[in-house]
Amino acid sequence: MAANPYLLTLFGGSGAAPTASLSSADTVALYNQSLKNAGKETERLRADPTVKRDLASLFKAVDKARTPEDLLRNPEARRVLLQGIGLADQVDNAGLAIKALTSDPSKATSLTKQLPDQRWSAAAVQLDFTASGLKKLKDPAFRQVISDGLVEYKRLSAISEKSRVVSDALTIQGLSDTKTDIYTVLGNKVMRRVATTIAGLPDELALQSVEAQARSLSARFNVDQFSDPKKREKVIQRYLITASNSGLSFTA
Repeated sequence: MAANPYLLTLFGGSGAAPTASLSSADTVALYNQSLKNAGKETERLRADPTVKRDLASLFKAVDKARTPEDLLRNPEARRVLLQGIGLADQVDNAGLAIKALTSDPSKATSLTKQLPDQRWSAAAVQLDFTASGLKKLKDPAFRQVISDGLVEYKRLSAISEKSRVVSDALTIQGLSDTKTDIYTVLGNKVMRRVATTIAGLPDELALQSVEAQARSLSARFNVDQFSDPKKREKVIQRYLITASNSGLSFTA
């Protein structure tokens, strides 16, 4: 199962305690094993009682809520929903979630268009709160989309506990072939981490202006590689080895 592209930024939080680094051989082996076991692990998680309870709790809250705002004010419903649509790292950001997801993504002046994190705009389009309220979240087909997103989040979270490098690689592996740009890469924690690691750029790059960051990264890394399947796989293999050799096989 291909990774939801909006899950890409979830495994980049700061402040986590590193685990023992995996060797490059072990990192590559874990990546290959995770790819091989993806289908089996996905099916296991779909049947997991915790996942089922989370989804039941969300959909019960949807049926009770009068408005999207009501739903998003419910901490448990918000947690499950945001995990299912690729915004798990924003679960505690209730105010922003309400304002961003209920703004009209079709308007250039909407909040989602102003936010540098493009996941908000994508999620607002996906949920369609401004046009249809809670209607989409009551559609069985769309509920399956949320369910699939939650299962994939759980799967990648478990892998990230063993190696964030491998979870990074898996999410890059699941990217679509849609062409991206340098600013999208800089604004996405995982794509940024992969690109800057391969380019050999330090964390201090973030202290520069966005324009300066774009120039530095563009000079050392071609972001078009993310949208080409063959080049993307080469990027993954380079990242697995470079990151593990640098001692970056830690959890997010």
